[in-house]
Amino acid sequence: MVSLDAGALRRALEGSLHRIVYTLLFAIVALAIANFVVPPLREYSGANEQVIALAVVVVLVIELLSTRLHRFVDWLLYGQRHDPATASVRLSRALEDVDDDHALEALVGALAATLRLTYVAAVLHDDGRDTAVVSVGEPSGSMTAFPIRHAGTPLGELRAARRSQRLDQRDERLLQAAAAQIGLVLHAAALANDLRGARESLVLSVEDERRRLRRDIHDGVGPTLAGIALGVESAERAVRHDPARAEALLADVRVDVVALVDDVRRVVDGLRPPLLDEIGLVAALEELALSFETRGTCRIDVAADSLPLLPAAVEVAAWHIGAEAITNVTRHSGARSARVRLGVKRSWLELRVDDDGRGGATQRSRGTGLTSMRHRADEVGGHVEVRSDAGGTTVTARLPLPVDVTDD
Repeated sequence: MVSLDAGALRRALEGSLHRIVYTLLFAIVALAIANFVVPPLREYSGANEQVIALAVVVVLVIELLSTRLHRFVDWLLYGQRHDPATASVRLSRALEDVDDDHALEALVGALAATLRLTYVAAVLHDDGRDTAVVSVGEPSGSMTAFPIRHAGTPLGELRAARRSQRLDQRDERLLQAAAAQIGLVLHAAALANDLRGARESLVLSVEDERRRLRRDIHDGVGPTLAGIALGVESAERAVRHDPARAEALLADVRVDVVALVDDVRRVVDGLRPPLLDEIGLVAALEELALSFETRGTCRIDVAADSLPLLPAAVEVAAWHIGAEAITNVTRHSGARSARVRLGVKRSWLELRVDDDGRGGATQRSRGTGLTSMRHRADEVGGHVEVRSDAGGTTVTARLPLPVDVTDD
């Protein structure tokens, strides 16, 4: 008993289709000749001339139609691989009416339909594991993988197979081009996810700030104002029959007003420290370092390169991170000296705080403010790195700068 593999069966099917189509072609040509060519030839020529003329007509018709017939059979079995331009247009149209969340699914589906593939999958590399994000069909036979990259960064693979038949060079060229398109789609999806995450983070940050303001006003300003109102009301009642008591009440009100001014200033300073507007970031850090230095034994040196005009959010984040790092140096490190350095490297503002203390900052869960510093950096798209050992601690914050700022 002879067994044929599926590839041989597919080749046999392709050959059978060609024979069937050519047989139909001969029948159609013969019928056309019998009805339209033979009668005039019988009337105007002899038998030999009729045979020669018929042969010429048959050869010309078959020559003209054979290429088209071959392409038709190829299209039935393999889709648009013979016409890369048409295939590219079909793949592009698949992306016209879909959103970012369904673009990859639409592109993979269009790829399978365009090339008559029985299996197509976009596979991503994630922490050493391969994850099929979108797939069409079931894997069968040998699969061919095409790398998916964007800007030189490997993202995954495009895997494709046609049941029981290997892909040829035409298929591979189209699939390589499709892999490049998938790389763009994946990059766009990643950007959309990043934007969505940044938007959610911004909303959460705004809500946290509103909650803080509400708490500060409710717990501080509100009760103080209520006390002031009651004090003024009591002084108004006492001013006629007990002027001395009224004077004492107004003195208390004055104290409350001074305290209220301090509370309001504290709330406002939490939004943006006034020193940043008055003397700038570097001078504000120098003043803070000097205030700690005069109260302790740690000498803190602050130096900075020539800085461009910083965005307000970056400037505030740098101030809070620097202030927290300096505070940690004086309170927890036991350092005798520390250095604060500010500079611009490429498109980043880099803030570095070094000390010669005992280290161990990464192991201290309280009092170091590392979480607060990282949160401040995350809010503006930056990051904070901490290196701490027996020789001291280094806190490095990198905050992004717009291109127009770094170009100035």
